[in-house]
Amino acid sequence: MRIAAIALVTPVLLAVAELALLLAVAHLIGIGWALLILLATSAIGALLIRRVGPRAWRRFRSAIDSGQSPGTEATNGLLALTAAALIAFPGYLSDLVGALLLIPPVRALAARGVKAVAVRRLSPDVAGQVFGPRTVRVRRSHTADTDNPADTPLEGDIVEPR
Repeated sequence: MRIAAIALVTPVLLAVAELALLLAVAHLIGIGWALLILLATSAIGALLIRRVGPRAWRRFRSAIDSGQSPGTEATNGLLALTAAALIAFPGYLSDLVGALLLIPPVRALAARGVKAVAVRRLSPDVAGQVFGPRTVRVRRSHTADTDNPADTPLEGDIVEPR
């Protein structure tokens, strides 16, 4: 129930924020310039979609063809495509978020978050196929049995690759 309420309220709040920002910018520079800027950024976003989409698809296919896990390329491609779509969508707030996602360090940070959510929601087997195997650092337990090392339990930490 709570998720449904959030899903209904969020688009309304975003639309109100976009409208308020449009009115503020129009008050500062005039309605004609404000609308012209929106049209220009929408055109730039459309061009970015045409450029980023095929490039992301080629990288995704290349990762699959070379036998690598496609999760990283898919995540980066989808984030770049999302950034372009946000810029194409008319609105100053969406343009700002889209422009931020085009900055590589910001996109890398967002990709890390997307990957963390995906890994939590996917089964370990599927997550390993999509994002590659996890690296585990193993060490002997403090209660090591020196007489029979095969019975000694191992402790480990999952180490995410950089």
